[in-house]
Amino acid sequence: MDLSGDALDLDQVAAEVGVHYQTVYRWVRAGKLPADVVDGRYRVLRHELAALLEARRTPTRPKPPGAPRLERAAQKMHTALSTGDEFGARDLAGALVAEHTPLIDLIQQVLVPPLEWIGQDWHDGKLSIWVEHRASAIVERILGEVAPRPRGRRRGTAMVAAVSGDRHSLATTMASVVLRDHNWWVHHLGADMPPDELVRFCAEHDIDVAVLTVVNPACSERANETADRIRKSGTPVVVGGPGRTLDDLVMQVRAAVAVQRKSGG
Repeated sequence: MDLSGDALDLDQVAAEVGVHYQTVYRWVRAGKLPADVVDGRYRVLRHELAALLEARRTPTRPKPPGAPRLERAAQKMHTALSTGDEFGARDLAGALVAEHTPLIDLIQQVLVPPLEWIGQDWHDGKLSIWVEHRASAIVERILGEVAPRPRGRRRGTAMVAAVSGDRHSLATTMASVVLRDHNWWVHHLGADMPPDELVRFCAEHDIDVAVLTVVNPACSERANETADRIRKSGTPVVVGGPGRTLDDLVMQVRAAVAVQRKSGG
């Protein structure tokens, strides 16, 4: 250990930092402040003390809520959406965002399950269609509130839409929010878009990847046909579908763009 004026004993550390000797001693015993014993006394190098003080000044990002917390939140969200308690639903989502819940987890684990439960209850005749529509509208507004504004260099530019006949705009909104959260610039065209318009949009704009969401199975063939037409113009396309997750979407978008860039397209 170099003792050429660069080392302090614990009394000196306490005096410089303005804390009690016992506080410094606890830092050393806990391993937070490296120290060596020289001539029976603890000695601390100044750069080690500076590193500790810097770490104490830098706030530690709290861990996001775990699975049990999100499961409870989903149950509460279900109650709020079922009863039309929009302010309760928005407050719940806002609290989770404030607790650093990743947006993709908020959507997949807290918002999607209640919508699926409500949809199943409507299918089983347990509630009216307006309950489902109201819940979807509330979630649309929640996503508008929590949607991020990407910072720094973008990964690329994406177009998100659903083809004619698929009127489920919520799926396009979820995809757009998640891609923006992953630092993509997104042209969100919404649902029920004519295929010819989607092909033309991609041809006239600098698009790195097109995303076509599919909620209505009857529109799958039209979505795939539209995707083929867009690909022929040189733009990679990712087509969604029932059962596919937003995690899948992010991975497929990255993979499609990586292949395109590697091939020099």
